[in-house]
Amino acid sequence: MKNIIILVFLFVFFQSCIDCKRDTDTAYNEECNLVVEISPTEYPYLFKAKGYDPITKEVKICHNDSRWWSLYKKEIEEGDTIVKKKGDLVFYIHKKDTVIAHEWVCYDGKGKHTYTNK
Repeated sequence: MKNIIILVFLFVFFQSCIDCKRDTDTAYNEECNLVVEISPTEYPYLFKAKGYDPITKEVKICHNDSRWWSLYKKEIEEGDTIVKKKGDLVFYIHKKDTVIAHEWVCYDGKGKHTYTNK
């Protein structure tokens, strides 16, 4: 009986952690525009890259604790430009000869994926 109660608690806990509206709102408000000088694979964080703003040439760091950007950090190399515009649900990796676009997807815990655009 104790094991069943623990399993029910864990199920409810993990279901409550999945909030696609909240997570989509967070992704919607994220932003970064960076020419990468130090790849995100060089850092132990989920996602951190150092470089400079291609418009202002100001040195900066893009840091993100969500798992979305970190899914693609192995695709990012020195010299690439990463772009996430506030109000857009696409994370772009600009390479010398191509642009890779990753759309925001939220896993709702029911085996379905939902994409929400404002």
